[in-house]
Amino acid sequence: MRLPFRLKNALSLIILLPGMVFLTSCSSQVAVKNDSLVAANLTRKADIEIYPDDRPSVPDGKVYWGQQNCASCHGATGSGGSATVNLADKIWMHKQKPIDQFMLVAYGKPGTNHPALTDKLTKRQVWDLVFYTRSLAVPELNDEQIMAVDPVFGSNCAVCHGKKGKGDGPLAHALEPVPANFSQFRRFYDRSDDILYDHIANGIKWEGMPDFLGKEDKAKNVKFDEEYIWKLVQYVRNFHETNLATLPEDTAAPKTGATSPIK
Repeated sequence: MRLPFRLKNALSLIILLPGMVFLTSCSSQVAVKNDSLVAANLTRKADIEIYPDDRPSVPDGKVYWGQQNCASCHGATGSGGSATVNLADKIWMHKQKPIDQFMLVAYGKPGTNHPALTDKLTKRQVWDLVFYTRSLAVPELNDEQIMAVDPVFGSNCAVCHGKKGKGDGPLAHALEPVPANFSQFRRFYDRSDDILYDHIANGIKWEGMPDFLGKEDKAKNVKFDEEYIWKLVQYVRNFHETNLATLPEDTAAPKTGATSPIK
Protein backbone atom coordinates (compact mmCIF):
# COMPACT_ATOMS: atom_id res chain seq x y z
CA MET A 1 0.00 0.00 0.00
CA ARG A 2 1.40 3.37 -1.01
CA LEU A 3 1.23 6.11 1.65
CA PRO A 4 0.12 9.66 0.83
CA PHE A 5 3.08 11.98 0.15
CA ARG A 6 2.48 14.16 3.24
CA LEU A 7 2.12 11.16 5.56
CA LYS A 8 5.26 9.60 4.12
CA ASN A 9 7.25 12.80 4.81
CA ALA A 10 5.83 13.04 8.34
CA LEU A 11 6.90 9.47 9.13
CA SER A 12 10.40 10.15 7.78
CA LEU A 13 10.68 13.21 10.00
CA ILE A 14 9.59 11.22 13.05
CA ILE A 15 12.27 8.60 12.33
CA LEU A 16 15.03 11.19 11.82
CA LEU A 17 14.07 13.46 14.73
CA PRO A 18 15.72 11.46 17.60
CA GLY A 19 19.01 11.32 15.69
CA MET A 20 18.88 15.06 14.98
CA VAL A 21 18.24 15.78 18.67
CA PHE A 22 21.13 13.50 19.68
CA LEU A 23 23.54 15.19 17.28
CA THR A 24 22.42 18.64 18.38
CA SER A 25 22.91 17.69 22.03
CA CYS A 26 26.37 16.28 21.38
CA SER A 27 27.42 19.35 19.45
CA SER A 28 26.30 21.55 22.30
CA GLN A 29 28.15 19.49 24.90
CA VAL A 30 31.33 19.37 22.85
CA ALA A 31 31.26 23.12 22.33
CA VAL A 32 30.88 23.76 26.05
CA LYS A 33 33.65 21.32 26.90
CA ASN A 34 36.06 22.82 24.36
CA ASP A 35 35.42 26.31 25.71
CA SER A 36 35.84 25.23 29.33
CA LEU A 37 39.03 26.06 31.22
CA VAL A 38 38.63 22.84 33.18
CA ALA A 39 39.70 20.76 30.20
CA ALA A 40 42.94 22.71 29.88
CA ASN A 41 43.84 21.94 33.50
CA LEU A 42 42.99 18.24 33.60
CA THR A 43 46.53 17.06 32.90
CA ARG A 44 47.89 19.31 35.64
CA LYS A 45 45.62 17.67 38.19
CA ALA A 46 46.20 14.06 37.16
CA ASP A 47 47.77 12.04 39.96
CA ILE A 48 50.70 10.96 37.81
CA GLU A 49 51.56 14.57 37.05
CA ILE A 50 51.18 16.09 40.49
CA TYR A 51 51.71 13.76 43.42
CA PRO A 52 55.20 12.59 44.45
CA ASP A 53 56.43 9.00 44.43
CA ASP A 54 57.74 9.29 47.98
CA ARG A 55 57.61 11.65 50.94
CA PRO A 56 59.06 15.08 50.12
CA SER A 57 62.24 16.03 51.97
CA VAL A 58 62.20 19.21 54.04
CA PRO A 59 66.03 19.52 54.09
CA ASP A 60 66.13 19.12 50.30
CA GLY A 61 63.48 21.82 50.03
CA LYS A 62 65.76 24.18 51.93
CA VAL A 63 68.38 23.69 49.19
CA TYR A 64 65.86 24.69 46.50
CA TRP A 65 64.69 27.64 48.62
CA GLY A 66 68.24 28.97 48.48
CA GLN A 67 68.79 28.04 44.85
CA GLN A 68 65.64 29.83 43.68
CA ASN A 69 66.50 32.85 45.87
CA CYS A 70 63.08 32.75 47.56
CA ALA A 71 64.44 34.88 50.40
CA SER A 72 64.73 37.86 48.04
CA CYS A 73 60.95 38.26 48.33
CA HIS A 74 60.03 36.28 51.46
CA GLY A 75 63.02 37.03 53.66
CA ALA A 76 65.44 34.47 55.07
CA THR A 77 62.87 33.07 57.51
CA GLY A 78 59.82 33.65 55.30
CA SER A 79 58.50 36.43 57.51
CA GLY A 80 59.63 39.52 55.66
CA GLY A 81 60.81 40.86 52.35
CA SER A 82 58.58 42.29 49.67
CA ALA A 83 56.08 39.41 49.68
CA THR A 84 52.60 40.10 50.99
CA VAL A 85 52.31 36.70 52.69
CA ASN A 86 54.11 35.92 55.93
CA LEU A 87 55.18 32.31 55.49
CA ALA A 88 56.25 32.14 59.13
CA ASP A 89 52.71 32.86 60.35
CA LYS A 90 51.60 29.62 62.00
CA ILE A 91 47.89 30.50 62.03
CA TRP A 92 47.95 31.32 58.30
CA MET A 93 49.98 28.21 57.43
CA HIS A 94 47.60 25.93 59.34
CA LYS A 95 44.90 26.96 56.85
CA GLN A 96 46.90 26.12 53.71
CA LYS A 97 46.48 22.89 51.74
CA PRO A 98 49.74 21.42 50.40
CA ILE A 99 48.18 20.83 46.97
CA ASP A 100 47.21 24.51 46.64
CA GLN A 101 50.74 25.54 47.57
CA PHE A 102 52.15 23.13 44.99
CA MET A 103 49.96 24.61 42.26
CA LEU A 104 51.07 28.13 43.17
CA VAL A 105 54.78 27.29 43.22
CA ALA A 106 54.64 25.15 40.09
CA TYR A 107 52.34 27.25 37.90
CA GLY A 108 52.19 30.68 39.50
CA LYS A 109 48.91 32.49 40.08
CA PRO A 110 47.17 35.14 37.97
CA GLY A 111 47.17 38.50 39.67
CA THR A 112 50.34 37.83 41.65
CA ASN A 113 54.03 38.23 40.91
CA HIS A 114 54.85 34.69 41.99
CA PRO A 115 56.85 32.99 39.23
CA ALA A 116 56.02 29.56 37.83
CA LEU A 117 58.87 27.14 38.54
CA THR A 118 57.86 24.32 36.19
CA ASP A 119 60.83 25.03 33.90
CA LYS A 120 63.30 25.20 36.78
CA LEU A 121 62.27 22.44 39.18
CA THR A 122 60.97 18.91 38.79
CA LYS A 123 57.75 17.72 40.37
CA ARG A 124 59.59 16.19 43.33
CA GLN A 125 61.69 19.32 43.84
CA VAL A 126 58.59 21.51 43.95
CA TRP A 127 57.10 19.25 46.64
CA ASP A 128 60.36 19.44 48.61
CA LEU A 129 60.19 23.23 48.40
CA VAL A 130 56.52 23.29 49.43
CA PHE A 131 57.15 21.30 52.59
CA TYR A 132 60.23 23.31 53.48
CA THR A 133 58.09 26.43 53.11
CA ARG A 134 55.48 24.91 55.44
CA SER A 135 58.20 24.13 57.98
CA LEU A 136 59.04 27.84 58.28
CA ALA A 137 55.83 28.26 60.29
CA VAL A 138 55.34 24.72 61.58
CA PRO A 139 58.67 22.89 61.96
CA GLU A 140 58.56 19.17 61.20
CA LEU A 141 59.08 16.82 64.14
CA ASN A 142 62.64 15.59 64.68
CA ASP A 143 63.41 11.94 65.32
CA GLU A 144 63.33 12.33 69.10
CA GLN A 145 59.91 14.00 69.02
CA ILE A 146 58.55 11.33 66.68
CA MET A 147 59.75 8.58 69.00
CA ALA A 148 58.08 10.32 71.95
CA VAL A 149 54.69 10.40 70.21
CA ASP A 150 55.08 6.93 68.70
CA PRO A 151 53.83 4.91 71.71
CA VAL A 152 50.87 7.28 72.20
CA PHE A 153 49.89 6.84 68.55
CA GLY A 154 50.40 3.09 68.95
CA SER A 155 48.02 2.74 71.89
CA ASN A 156 45.33 5.22 70.76
CA CYS A 157 45.36 5.39 66.95
CA ALA A 158 47.08 2.31 65.53
CA VAL A 159 44.19 0.03 66.47
CA CYS A 160 42.30 1.56 63.54
CA HIS A 161 44.92 3.32 61.39
CA GLY A 162 47.66 0.71 61.78
CA LYS A 163 51.14 1.12 63.23
CA LYS A 164 52.44 2.51 59.92
CA GLY A 165 49.32 4.59 59.25
CA LYS A 166 48.14 2.41 56.37
CA GLY A 167 44.55 2.20 57.61
CA ASP A 168 44.99 -1.50 58.39
CA GLY A 169 44.74 -1.70 62.19
CA PRO A 170 43.10 -4.68 63.97
CA LEU A 171 39.69 -2.96 64.04
CA ALA A 172 39.85 -1.57 60.50
CA HIS A 173 37.92 -4.45 58.93
CA ALA A 174 34.93 -3.78 61.20
CA LEU A 175 34.61 -0.11 60.26
CA GLU A 176 32.71 1.48 57.37
CA PRO A 177 34.18 3.54 55.86
CA VAL A 178 37.61 2.08 56.55
CA PRO A 179 40.06 4.23 58.56
CA ALA A 180 42.16 6.75 56.66
CA ASN A 181 45.40 5.60 55.09
CA PHE A 182 47.86 8.37 55.96
CA SER A 183 50.18 7.46 53.08
CA GLN A 184 47.60 8.52 50.47
CA PHE A 185 49.11 11.78 49.29
CA ARG A 186 46.14 12.67 47.09
CA ARG A 187 43.86 12.61 50.11
CA PHE A 188 46.00 14.33 52.71
CA TYR A 189 47.64 16.94 50.50
CA ASP A 190 44.12 18.22 49.97
CA ARG A 191 43.66 18.80 53.71
CA SER A 192 44.92 21.71 55.76
CA ASP A 193 46.41 21.27 59.22
CA ASP A 194 43.29 22.93 60.63
CA ILE A 195 41.17 20.15 59.15
CA LEU A 196 43.44 17.45 60.58
CA TYR A 197 43.28 19.15 63.98
CA ASP A 198 39.48 19.26 63.85
CA HIS A 199 39.25 15.58 62.96
CA ILE A 200 41.54 14.54 65.82
CA ALA A 201 40.11 16.95 68.39
CA ASN A 202 36.40 16.64 67.61
CA GLY A 203 36.21 13.32 65.80
CA ILE A 204 34.10 12.32 62.81
CA LYS A 205 31.15 10.53 64.36
CA TRP A 206 29.66 9.20 61.12
CA GLU A 207 33.01 7.59 60.29
CA GLY A 208 33.77 6.16 63.72
CA MET A 209 36.63 8.59 64.40
CA PRO A 210 36.54 9.43 68.15
CA ASP A 211 37.16 12.86 69.64
CA PHE A 212 40.37 13.20 71.67
CA LEU A 213 40.33 16.79 72.92
CA GLY A 214 40.28 16.84 76.74
CA LYS A 215 40.82 13.09 77.12
CA GLU A 216 43.79 11.37 78.73
CA ASP A 217 46.05 8.39 78.20
CA LYS A 218 46.87 7.76 81.85
CA ALA A 219 49.15 4.86 81.07
CA LYS A 220 51.33 7.17 78.96
CA ASN A 221 50.75 10.17 81.24
CA VAL A 222 49.46 12.22 78.30
CA LYS A 223 46.58 14.67 78.26
CA PHE A 224 45.12 15.44 74.85
CA ASP A 225 45.00 19.21 75.17
CA GLU A 226 45.30 21.61 72.23
CA GLU A 227 49.09 21.57 72.31
CA TYR A 228 49.30 17.79 72.19
CA ILE A 229 46.71 17.47 69.43
CA TRP A 230 48.75 19.87 67.31
CA LYS A 231 51.70 17.55 67.98
CA LEU A 232 49.58 14.65 66.70
CA VAL A 233 48.79 16.67 63.58
CA GLN A 234 52.52 17.01 62.93
CA TYR A 235 52.97 13.30 63.67
CA VAL A 236 50.38 12.50 60.98
CA ARG A 237 52.15 14.92 58.63
CA ASN A 238 55.30 12.86 59.15
CA PHE A 239 53.61 10.27 56.91
CA HIS A 240 53.50 12.97 54.21
CA GLU A 241 57.01 14.45 54.55
CA THR A 242 60.43 13.50 55.89
CA ASN A 243 63.08 15.33 57.88
CA LEU A 244 65.79 13.29 56.13
CA ALA A 245 67.93 14.75 53.35
CA THR A 246 68.17 12.74 50.14
CA LEU A 247 70.57 14.92 48.18
CA PRO A 248 74.29 14.05 48.16
CA GLU A 249 76.18 15.87 50.90
CA ASP A 250 78.40 17.63 48.38
CA THR A 251 75.43 18.94 46.38
CA ALA A 252 75.32 22.62 47.19
CA ALA A 253 73.39 23.73 44.10
CA PRO A 254 71.83 20.75 42.28
CA LYS A 255 71.04 21.08 38.60
CA THR A 256 67.33 21.47 37.94
CA GLY A 257 64.89 22.04 35.14
CA ALA A 258 66.52 19.76 32.56
CA THR A 259 63.79 17.13 32.57
CA SER A 260 60.90 18.70 34.46
CA PRO A 261 57.86 16.38 34.34
CA ILE A 262 55.39 19.14 35.22
CA LYS A 263 53.37 20.24 32.23
